[in-house]
Amino acid sequence: MPFTKNKTIDRSNPNYSGLRIILIFILSSGMMYLDFQGNYTDRLRSYLSVAVLPIQIAANAPKKIINNLKNKLSDRESILTENQLLKKEIIQLYSKVQQTYKLEAENKRLFELLKAKPEDGENFIFADIIAVNQDNDKHQIIINKGSMDGIELGAAIADSKGIIGHIVRDQVLASEVLLISDPEHGIPIEIARNGLRAIAIGIGSYDEIILNNLPNNSDIKINDVLITSGLGGRYPEGYPVAIISNIERVKGDSYLSIGAKPIANLKNINEVLVIQDIKKNYPNE
Repeated sequence: MPFTKNKTIDRSNPNYSGLRIILIFILSSGMMYLDFQGNYTDRLRSYLSVAVLPIQIAANAPKKIINNLKNKLSDRESILTENQLLKKEIIQLYSKVQQTYKLEAENKRLFELLKAKPEDGENFIFADIIAVNQDNDKHQIIINKGSMDGIELGAAIADSKGIIGHIVRDQVLASEVLLISDPEHGIPIEIARNGLRAIAIGIGSYDEIILNNLPNNSDIKINDVLITSGLGGRYPEGYPVAIISNIERVKGDSYLSIGAKPIANLKNINEVLVIQDIKKNYPNE
């Protein structure tokens, strides 16, 4: 049978609200009593926490993921920074190692210079190369010693292997050197094997100088060593200059065509000796 208007509960009735409050109070009091006696609510709370745990994990997951990403990005940046610092340190260490190689090579060259230095009769000054003439037609270098260091115009220059040239212009703090390979250079030489004398002339090549005016019947052979003869007063006697590398006898010509390879490496000069004979006056340029 359907409810009639008279049998429907009127929730807006003040008596219904009061009854509801009384029931809630009785229920709350009963639960507090049971909890006080047996801790039933703790058990219920523990059961409910099991059900709520996945919700808490899911709720905290985005924050945890974001924090992990931040930490990973921070660690990656830290690793990259550390990697860059390590690379820089490695480069610096390699640079220092290379400098030790350079010092070792430099010490070796200086030792060779000392061995090449004769003991008597001449004054020697060590010098470094500070510039090379970039003109292909001018085989000249500049050394870091000048008139302030006692350098004199016309003084011979040698490295640890042999003669490379002579001073053509002296300045206060530097000097200009004309190499034996320059087309304007000539040096009096003699063949060490037999004392045969000639003039060696530069042709603009660092790898070759030539000998002129030697007759076809001259006693000269491949690999003969050319040394300074001492004639002319500029180059001291007995210093190695070049080695004969080519001899041609041209038919119908009265003179030999002779090429010689400089003993010194004229392309790669580092330290040099300025050779000055204190007893001689050098020819004016």
